[in-house]
Amino acid sequence: MTFLFPGFLLAAGLVSLGVVVLHFLVTQQPRSELLPTVRFVPDMAARSTSVAIRPSDLWLLLLRVLMIMLIGAAFAQPQRKPKHQRVTRLVMVDASRAVADMAELSDSARQYTTGAGAVILFDSTAHVVPLAAVDDSLRAIASRPRSVRRGLFSPALIATLRAGARVREGTDSLDLVVVSPFANEERDAATETIRALWPGRIVPVHVTLATDSAVVKQASSRHVVVQWADSGASPFWTTRPNPDTMGAVRAGDVVLVYSFPRRWRLSGPMDSTTHVYARWVDGEPAAVERIQNGDCVRSVAFSLPTVGDAILRPTFVRFLDALKAPCGTSHDVSPMSPELLAALQGPAHSPPRRV
Repeated sequence: MTFLFPGFLLAAGLVSLGVVVLHFLVTQQPRSELLPTVRFVPDMAARSTSVAIRPSDLWLLLLRVLMIMLIGAAFAQPQRKPKHQRVTRLVMVDASRAVADMAELSDSARQYTTGAGAVILFDSTAHVVPLAAVDDSLRAIASRPRSVRRGLFSPALIATLRAGARVREGTDSLDLVVVSPFANEERDAATETIRALWPGRIVPVHVTLATDSAVVKQASSRHVVVQWADSGASPFWTTRPNPDTMGAVRAGDVVLVYSFPRRWRLSGPMDSTTHVYARWVDGEPAAVERIQNGDCVRSVAFSLPTVGDAILRPTFVRFLDALKAPCGTSHDVSPMSPELLAALQGPAHSPPRRV
């Protein structure tokens, strides 16, 4: 038995103690005495306060105390079994090209996913794995070849923050475990900012980093074909049921701030030949690219600004250059430095449930 608000129970106990004390301080008729003169005595009933030697009305006292304690217990809200956990664990599993051995990744992740509140699987994109399908997903990871996609912590952290918001009401605090080789290429310009939104420590679980020549590199292309979802049908995008507005989009290392109408979303999971090239500020893909017949096909799910001064800014020119940049990314599979890893881990305490 636990109480959600034990202070009310303590207050009821103090009030009951006061009632007991007052019950034994009774007012009674004093003993009659003969006075030599009575003309100076007021004509009124006489009373005096004294301690009762023989307690009386004990059943009345018990009833009063019982009523006070029941009221206090009602406000304290007793619970036979707590509905929340003290600590809920969230697990991020890195399935990107930086992982050398997918079987090792699966085994390491399985040690932490049992009993976890949410499991987030990520490479260049991130998605929350249904808890009932975690074991199946880990077995599938162990049996598949190494990925060709670059891992990115930023979209994975955003997905984790959303998952934490969904489970925060049922726990006292949240722990985050990241199973990853922690390669330098998995950080980007937004990682530190998004990391700061998680107010607690991240527990790193290292797996072997892929540093050999077997890491598949995406081929570059001289020709870039840019497709606009607003200009015609695209196999990559489908119409959003509820269009909204985003305040910025990032392509490469260039961020263009503008009020973009967002009418499209990815039509489904991407295959191994398709990669996210640009993202909205909330982490969702805004542009994807694929090598087709020697050309770099880049599909963009937004239109360029047509009003305001956005097209006059220097960042707009750099943003256009980033959209026309050849496909292909450089691989930096070197491990994170101890300083960067310490910054990613953060403070040595668990965050409260208000994240």
